Amino acid sequence: MLLDAFLTEYDESLGNELNIDPLGLQVIWSGFGQQIFQNRISSISNDIRNFTLNLFNHFLIKSLVEDDSIALGIGLRKIYNGKHDLKFKHACLVYLENLNVYSVIAHENTAGLETTGVLGISKARRGWFDSTGNPSLTFSHVPEAQVLVRQTLLGVSGRYKTPLVEMGFFDRHYRYNLPTATLLWKDVDALISNTPTLFRLYNLLRPHLKDLLASSRSQPKTDFQDIPATLPKAMVEAFASSAAVGARTCDFWLSITGLDRGAPGALYNVLSSPKHGDGSAANVFEEAMKQPLAKDAQRKLAHVRLLEPLLSEVDLLFHLMLAEKSQPVRRVWQRWKALGRNTSTLATCAAAINADTSMTTVLSTTGQARLQSLLNVAGQGGADAQMDTLLSYHALIMESRGQSPWVTRADGNQLKIHVRPRSEPTPAERPLGGWVHQYYIPQFRHLLAGLHGVAA
Repeated sequence: MLLDAFLTEYDESLGNELNIDPLGLQVIWSGFGQQIFQNRISSISNDIRNFTLNLFNHFLIKSLVEDDSIALGIGLRKIYNGKHDLKFKHACLVYLENLNVYSVIAHENTAGLETTGVLGISKARRGWFDSTGNPSLTFSHVPEAQVLVRQTLLGVSGRYKTPLVEMGFFDRHYRYNLPTATLLWKDVDALISNTPTLFRLYNLLRPHLKDLLASSRSQPKTDFQDIPATLPKAMVEAFASSAAVGARTCDFWLSITGLDRGAPGALYNVLSSPKHGDGSAANVFEEAMKQPLAKDAQRKLAHVRLLEPLLSEVDLLFHLMLAEKSQPVRRVWQRWKALGRNTSTLATCAAAINADTSMTTVLSTTGQARLQSLLNVAGQGGADAQMDTLLSYHALIMESRGQSPWVTRADGNQLKIHVRPRSEPTPAERPLGGWVHQYYIPQFRHLLAGLHGVAA
């Protein structure tokens, strides 16, 4: 039931933090991370092949929607309120994603084809074998037509929806005729027209879908083996791997996303450098700050470097509270000191944030309230007060999720934890000033590997 609640409408006070983020830090660090990346990438949308597949699918659907010569058959007209109906577009997306994953399975021994990263392939493979290599593809938005459970949320179109919305291709209801979108779609048209693999696939898929939509059935079905062999083969050739797709589309995506300019551009340059590309997130940000940047871009990078020390140290203090099933408060303080920290550690981190008033305008209401609570923790006069305030904050976070706290103060001086104890880190594992959160650097690195044509 918790999963169902999470997967419907996004609630940033919950996020995907239910069992892994006991201090609710994700909404804070991700807010500052997305100030840089503008939702172009995220933890679930960072593969250039899937980016391109989703955009290609939408371009194809847009062409069908806007072509008045293509009409829905009598059966589909009973289900959908025309081609602009959101459910109709969902049906198109599900069908195209299913066709793609089955095409990959049918050609998985093809040289250069990368099956890793193809969403839904594990479940699709079961359907493939159950049908002895001839699964039925249903054109419908209903769950029964979907290879993945909640496919419109968890499939390619769902995971890569927000980036394309943020870029201006369409809105949340997949309306393609936005004022911001006209020039963008012209660029996509040029990309597909000038990329032979995409152009060939488009010219095979469009008539296939046109015929499918003319069916008199309310849920047209097609057996995979009845689809002309040239179509699955063309689909695999167009989207063989992230490296292959990136090599063909790099200039387009950099132009559209702006990830090689401004604050993300500084990170892009560092990650593209042989000298610093493999460095930690902290080192990548440090090197990025050395580049000539406009004040706004520099400020976005600086915010992260000011924020993360506080988040990391608060995370460490809470981690130490979880080191034993039961321990006196003074033992946490001893562990804290053994790692080179003291009563002023949190306060020093907080002072840098408090000194930069521009940081108060970045986060949502939820994120800003949580950051302010952590600053309040850091502002307490002693270690005992800091721990007490942090425990109270943690309890409120867990209560907001309908969950119990991981750790409580059993009496005046004893902590009791209600989860598995955490191993105590060494000074080398948690150096003073070290970072816990990565601010989408691993995801950006993965995206760039594809863009630069680097095989996984």
